[in-house]
Amino acid sequence: MNLPEAYLAEFSEGFGYMDFAGTGPPSRRVVTTVADTYRRVANAGESVSRWILGAYEAALGTMARFLGISPEQVTAVPSTSAGLFQVAFGLLDAGGNVVVPAREFPANLYPWLRAEAVGGPEVRTVEVPGGRVTAAALAAAVDGETRAVAVSMVDYLTGYRVDLGELRELAGAALLVVDGMQGLGMLAQGLAPADVMVGGGVKWLRAGWGSGAIAVSPAALDRLAPNLTGWFGVEDFLGLTTPPPHPARADAERLRDGSPAVYSALAYAAAVDVLDIAGITAVERAVLDVAEALEDVLVAAGAVILCPSRSPAERSGIVSFRLPTETAAATAARLGEAGLAVGHHEPWVRLSPHATTDPDVVGAVAEAIAPRG
Repeated sequence: MNLPEAYLAEFSEGFGYMDFAGTGPPSRRVVTTVADTYRRVANAGESVSRWILGAYEAALGTMARFLGISPEQVTAVPSTSAGLFQVAFGLLDAGGNVVVPAREFPANLYPWLRAEAVGGPEVRTVEVPGGRVTAAALAAAVDGETRAVAVSMVDYLTGYRVDLGELRELAGAALLVVDGMQGLGMLAQGLAPADVMVGGGVKWLRAGWGSGAIAVSPAALDRLAPNLTGWFGVEDFLGLTTPPPHPARADAERLRDGSPAVYSALAYAAAVDVLDIAGITAVERAVLDVAEALEDVLVAAGAVILCPSRSPAERSGIVSFRLPTETAAATAARLGEAGLAVGHHEPWVRLSPHATTDPDVVGAVAEAIAPRG
């Protein structure tokens, strides 16, 4: 798929870079936005605080548009974990249980385990054979006491893309909480049908370390207690003549433990502006096309695919594989010698191309993993 030159010109990663599931090199606009903001603050005039808070509010508007919600439903967070801790501790007094796939990335396990340890809902981890997180796989663990079902939009290793619609139906009265780290910026997906969407911007969104967002439905805001709400998340937060605690704000800003994540929001919004040049639908199609082509050449070379896609709806930009004749470290080293940057989690090698990945890497991968004479 041909993407606009103005979009492609924003990025400068090397030809063989295919580790976007690890780190997504940010765009020039993200780098410039953050640097320019630091410079403006460094050369502060009398109105710098007012200016930067205005820029922050504008960035929240951009983030909300990207996630298909109103600005009152989103706030910036420095990481996926920071957002999920707010949710887990927001259910501290709710009783019941939380259902989580057992092989989730730890960012979607530690918040629930830490909350459980101090009296929060019981954590029910579910082993999912084959790595396909479906409603059927989780159903036995969900009951009338379930307060949340927490899943990743895309699994960090298998690359399996969940069906949020069927999981929303399974969750019923419980909150559907989604770790969007491995999907946002790659897939055309907003908050709905989830109740909570949390995702750092360091990977597919290409917004850099320290960027992220938490988006919440009105139902989630109603149910999440402000147990970790700090000074900025309360009404009249500068009303310093009245001693704390003040009532928590009614919007998503209550989901923060301190000052607004200004640079996080500005970087995230800049990344969204760059995505808009091409359009998220075109970016998604480009990513999936390269991932599918990579899977095809791997299968042809005799590789074992960790979670081969059975339908387009399951596919993401992550393809994990192994060669039966060598370790993942050896395969990753061989690919590295060919100028191809990939990830590996024994016994699997993980390929994760983006829309800007040159289609010629497919042939380069095939050549690199071909048997050596």
